[in-house]
Amino acid sequence: MIDRLTRMQLMIFGVVTVLTVGAISLFYLHLPAAVGIGTYHVNANFVTGGGIYENANVTYRGVTVGRVDRVGLAPDGVVARMQLNSSTAIPDNVTATVKSVSAVGEQYIDLIPPESPSTDKLRNGATIDQQNTRVGQDIAGMLHEADTLVSSIENSRLQDLLRETFKAFNGSGPELARLIESSRLLIDEANASSGETTQLIDQAGPFLEAQMRSGDSIRSLADGLARFTGEVNKADPQLRTTLKTVPGATEAANTAFSGIRPTFPVLAANLANFGRIGVIYSKSLEQALVIFPALMAALNTVAGGVPVDEGGKLDFKVDLGDAPPCLTGFLPPTQTRSPADLTLRDLPTDMYCKTAQNDPAVVRGARNYPCQEFPGKRAPTIQLCRDPNGYIPVGTNPWRGPPVPYGTPIEDGRNILPPNKFPMIPPQVDPDPGPPVVQLPPGVEPGPGPAPHRAAVRPDASGSGSPGSGARAGSRPGCTFAGRGTTSGQRSRDRHLRSAQWGLR
Repeated sequence: MIDRLTRMQLMIFGVVTVLTVGAISLFYLHLPAAVGIGTYHVNANFVTGGGIYENANVTYRGVTVGRVDRVGLAPDGVVARMQLNSSTAIPDNVTATVKSVSAVGEQYIDLIPPESPSTDKLRNGATIDQQNTRVGQDIAGMLHEADTLVSSIENSRLQDLLRETFKAFNGSGPELARLIESSRLLIDEANASSGETTQLIDQAGPFLEAQMRSGDSIRSLADGLARFTGEVNKADPQLRTTLKTVPGATEAANTAFSGIRPTFPVLAANLANFGRIGVIYSKSLEQALVIFPALMAALNTVAGGVPVDEGGKLDFKVDLGDAPPCLTGFLPPTQTRSPADLTLRDLPTDMYCKTAQNDPAVVRGARNYPCQEFPGKRAPTIQLCRDPNGYIPVGTNPWRGPPVPYGTPIEDGRNILPPNKFPMIPPQVDPDPGPPVVQLPPGVEPGPGPAPHRAAVRPDASGSGSPGSGARAGSRPGCTFAGRGTTSGQRSRDRHLRSAQWGLR
């Protein structure tokens, strides 16, 4: 028979056992959830499993809200059935992402709400479509690549790398802290621009593929870099000597720059203007660079003179008044000084031929300079090139007198030349008498002319018959001119006749 004390102990032990089993079932074994009490099921469609497994955790905002009940195949991917707690309200537009807790695995599903969560909640039997699911990076593949990389490095070289890395970063704790802090700020900015960052990462794929295709070239470059660093190691004494001289050279450079600092802005502005001029006249500079080699070759050929058929051949010709000289745009004759006056005086800076651009005088003058900024336009200055009105001529180029504006009527008194270009012709006389011709009066017989094979006597020579006078046997007294023998009376009549023909009597 059990006494009262033993009975009480057994009752207390039984109550504690029931409470313990109940607590374990509720809080550790999740027995109600196992039998479907207080839970509901949601399916998530993934393109691939991503290493997810049954009984993996399901989190929402970093808090565990359920577990993966089952993982199975679907016609278009993988379906993960999640058992979620009914006590947690989850929006129906969340994104289900397969993530990894650590580098050794332990995948789980993280339910990430969007920026604007939906008011509708997930219910029993709901499905998260593939467009709202993501699969994280395959850790196994990355670990395999990392293991391959580490295995490709010899143990001694790896030790050297670690030793040199330690020397490089030893004592640089504050700098590394600032670097990490700056990296955190950079990551925050990248998160703020996640769309652009994602696009940049997506575009990095083709770039990395191109680098993989260029693997041989990169290896060759690395080999060349290794040889270069080896040569640098051999030249270490010379490099140290050079580095010792760098401070002095730097000080000299600083002194030089300090000396030119006051005038450097002016020099920079002038160089900028010179650069703009080069941009404007780039076509002319290009043409000069194209012609210059051929010109130098031609000058060398001309200077050598051998062979003869390749030497320089020049034709000289004297032209007077063709085309006529240009006087319009220059100082008037009243301001012309004597050549003996050597004193200096101020002159206008815009003296050039200011006639029409199609005037035959000085066709290569300043008024026909091509405008580089405006192809097809010509003007003497850049200001006139940029002027919408362009170059406007002053007037004509008369043989005497001031210039006359173009379009002035011929009857205007400012026109000093008639249409036939002969000046000072009375209005009663034929404006174009033709070339002057010496004619004899009516009834006068022409003379016999000069004797054969003998030169004619000059018109101003006398007819006395003295030596050198030009008198000839059998000729009339007087002188001969242009094949006709004339007396002094005849010469007088000829002068009167010519005067009548020209209308000058």
